[in-house]
Amino acid sequence: MDAAAPRGPLSFWKRYKRLIIGVVVLGALVMALRTLTLPDCATIQARIVEWGPVAPVVFFLIYVVATIAFIPGTIVTLMAGLAFGAWWGPLIVSLASTVGAVLAFLMARYIARDAVEGMLEKQAWFARFKGAVEENGLNFVLFVRLVPLFPFNGLNYACGLVPLKLRDYVIGSIVGMLPGTFAYVYLGEAGCKLIDPIMAGKLSFRDFPPDVRTSLLVAIGLLAVLSILPLLLKKFRRATATVPPQG
Repeated sequence: MDAAAPRGPLSFWKRYKRLIIGVVVLGALVMALRTLTLPDCATIQARIVEWGPVAPVVFFLIYVVATIAFIPGTIVTLMAGLAFGAWWGPLIVSLASTVGAVLAFLMARYIARDAVEGMLEKQAWFARFKGAVEENGLNFVLFVRLVPLFPFNGLNYACGLVPLKLRDYVIGSIVGMLPGTFAYVYLGEAGCKLIDPIMAGKLSFRDFPPDVRTSLLVAIGLLAVLSILPLLLKKFRRATATVPPQG
């Protein structure tokens, strides 16, 4: 019988950290809006539109550099929702995060392998990562992208140090990162829509316009799903591992 899973604050944080981060960021945004004078959401997006095709290109490059430089992408992803909305935002972030992840992968494999390996060897999770690599690289990358077992930026470099095909790494990264990308971009857009009612003194959920309430509920719902997704995937993997082969 397997040992019981550890319980306590650390276990709770690992399971629900995406939801906690989202709620904290949203709360900080609400507090900031109560003390700052900001333009409304439509004005912000209109000014960005005035930049034309330069705006998404600049944002794309910033995101790629942030990914390579180990800068957490959560805040940048939230800004994509504020700047580009819930439709263009996920597309831009998905492309930028994938390009940044691939560049980090290639750097670790062909350019700075010794330096990257020496840096990651100091991380406690790296030994577990090397021991968890499966023969099917696509399933492995897809799983670790969906389930945040390892830090995103560190994982990009770590995957370049193990025998994974670039094709499997790219496909697994794109598909695995989409749920989290859409959730945080949508949360960013929901936060943008909160500017107007909060600046008008409407701090109760019931006072928010219907579209703002809908966006907020959808964003929180997506974050909640992402928080329980690791648990569901682990249970599914255990269940399928115990099914005897047919035939």
